[in-house]
Amino acid sequence: MREESQFFRRFQILQQLSGGRHGRRNVGQLQRVLSQQGIETTRRTIERDLHWLSRFFPVTTDESRPQGWFWQTDRESIQIPRMDSLTALALLLAHETLRPIFPPALLENWQRYQRDAEQALAESSLRDWRHRVTVLSSSVQSPPKLSDWTLSQILEALESRCQLAFTYHAQGQVDGKGHSVSPWGVVLQEGTLYLVAYHHERETPLLYACHRMSKVRLQKESAQEIPMDFSLQTIAQTNLRFAEPGSLITLRIRAKREIAHLLEERPIGAHQTIESRGRVWVTFRAEVEDSDALRWWILSFGTGLKVLGPSGLVKSLRETTATMAQYYARRPRETRPDNAAPKGNFP
Repeated sequence: MREESQFFRRFQILQQLSGGRHGRRNVGQLQRVLSQQGIETTRRTIERDLHWLSRFFPVTTDESRPQGWFWQTDRESIQIPRMDSLTALALLLAHETLRPIFPPALLENWQRYQRDAEQALAESSLRDWRHRVTVLSSSVQSPPKLSDWTLSQILEALESRCQLAFTYHAQGQVDGKGHSVSPWGVVLQEGTLYLVAYHHERETPLLYACHRMSKVRLQKESAQEIPMDFSLQTIAQTNLRFAEPGSLITLRIRAKREIAHLLEERPIGAHQTIESRGRVWVTFRAEVEDSDALRWWILSFGTGLKVLGPSGLVKSLRETTATMAQYYARRPRETRPDNAAPKGNFP
């Protein structure tokens, strides 16, 4: 019985260890996790287990205090059962998608899984997958830069359920303001990461753009418990532009034939139907949400799409396009050649 409990305890310890220093676990953390699983043991026993495991598995420790234990990312990992080719392809596609969005520290644990996936595909008919699959982004803007330290502290605060302190630089303000909050979740929108957190001076949770944080540090105080009626999706939709839902409207649009097939492949709303199909234009009707995202989508097609109703949306777009037309109707000032001398007194 003792051997069975010892085997199960060591197996659970192995499962808790992550690849790379970013995901390291110390003895105290392992003891708490084991206790939650009904395994009561001493710190000394866990230390002996870790040293025993390091003799047979690529498990190592660092020189920090307290010591952290983790899987070595430069060693071949162990997969039981062996990864199949379709799972390997899904992992590699996820890696290709996440790599430009998140800092390297977050993807550190991916390295050994990536090698395993590459190895699994190398021995299958999908070994030339890079010549057959590519990932593109439709976003014009690049995601804001987020430091490894900021992201690691945010994720650790969420995992340990501790408070987080940081200096927040609001848009357009040079001087930052100190905050101490209870992290409740994160939201990713178009490559930008936001922290949803409770502030003791506010009744409702606040939303912070993570790239505007500096001097981020984990606190010892426990975070405020998340209430039962809390909805991360509702908070995000209420505070983020383009995420907030609007009222339902019956949208009627006329699209040129070369654009119409895009709407047929990817309907813009519920119950989308085609009212008429001509040689130049195709008229659609659909139930959609009246939102800023809808207006941006309409304007992105330029002269290839025309809104027929409802009248309120037509009026709003007419005012917007009229103002845009005024911008481009003005004759630009004549620019002087680069080699022309400017007028005035200059040193």
